[in-house]
Amino acid sequence: MTEPSPAPLMWIDATRPAAGWPLWGMSLVERLLREGARRGLRHAVVLVGPESHPGAASPRSDLHRLHDIDVRVEHATDRSQPLAGTEAASVLVLDGDVVYDDRVIDHLILAGPGHVVTGEGAFAACLSAADLQTFAAATPGDRLAKMADVDTTRLDELPTYVADLRLTMVPFMVRVADGDDLRRVDRLLFHRTFKGVIDAVARYGYYHFVRFTTRWLSRTTVSPNLLTVLSILGIWVAIPCFAVGQIGWGILSAWIGVILDSVDGKLARLTVNLSDAMGSLEHAAAMPGLGLWFVALGWHLSAGQLLSPTPASIACWLLVGTFLADKLLTGGFRKLTGVELFDARPLDAAFHLIAARRNIHLLILTVGAAIDSVAGAFDWMAAGMVASFAFHGVRSAWIMLTGQRRVTTDV
Repeated sequence: MTEPSPAPLMWIDATRPAAGWPLWGMSLVERLLREGARRGLRHAVVLVGPESHPGAASPRSDLHRLHDIDVRVEHATDRSQPLAGTEAASVLVLDGDVVYDDRVIDHLILAGPGHVVTGEGAFAACLSAADLQTFAAATPGDRLAKMADVDTTRLDELPTYVADLRLTMVPFMVRVADGDDLRRVDRLLFHRTFKGVIDAVARYGYYHFVRFTTRWLSRTTVSPNLLTVLSILGIWVAIPCFAVGQIGWGILSAWIGVILDSVDGKLARLTVNLSDAMGSLEHAAAMPGLGLWFVALGWHLSAGQLLSPTPASIACWLLVGTFLADKLLTGGFRKLTGVELFDARPLDAAFHLIAARRNIHLLILTVGAAIDSVAGAFDWMAAGMVASFAFHGVRSAWIMLTGQRRVTTDV
């Protein structure tokens, strides 16, 4: 049985000032360290020089609490022995003043030694220890030329679709040289945390508020997992509020849960503090939480007579039934095609802006409560759910029959 290759050492050139500049709560160098540690890299060398920013060698207090990585800071006085004192067989070579798309790092770790990814004014490489000696001894302008035997991949040759975000986006490598570059990559990273296909409330409603909140929290050591727990609580506390007729409090609790649900994932990605377990818990709690909103509202509006043929009970079961049917339909489509129905084609992505999902339901309910017409809003929620299910049914049948299954939705 073949032994798995050991994880490469990270070798980060932080000799330029921007490597230590702060971006979403941490230096550019620390961001690279966290990205590497998240992928199982346990050792790193950070090369600093006379022009290095102090932040390049000063990680946040929670780095080693969250990530198991040994970081050694070396001064760029002797480039001839960059791996002295290590037993690394392969090295992931990164520039500390460059912000890398995580797909670049994933590609190099998977490809192994002898591979380089190039972009406009930047590159990253996975080299053997011997190649790194040659690389480190060369002047910065000659380094790629010295690596004639490595395989080179351009950024635009890497995969562009990010399945978990339903996002089509060419991977990036951005070298930061001034404040304008830093602001540009700041916006880029935040955009990169949003799903490519989202509803109108998330896109046009609380986008900037979520950005402000996430930025403030990124400068602290608040755990995204805490926000996930609070988000789930907010969603579920709304259920008894709706059931007993405390609609205003239920709406407030629900909006808090929804917004925290947006903030927690963005904070986790931007501070490279992700938890698969909490992500799974959040997704597991989301669907029953929304379904129980419908039941609780139906209970209140029917005065507890959900099994009687009242207008409210009929609307409730119609809403719940089409909600579950829609979940089965979209889940089955994903199982059969490997893509989400929400972004299968541009038309589907456009419809997702107004499709009857959690945020849209909550917006309708909020408007209804504001004009003292909760029952009317509940009817509109049911009508919207039926319309969304019908649209998804027609679209899934059409796509399956025609074989059209791809969308390009750029941020």
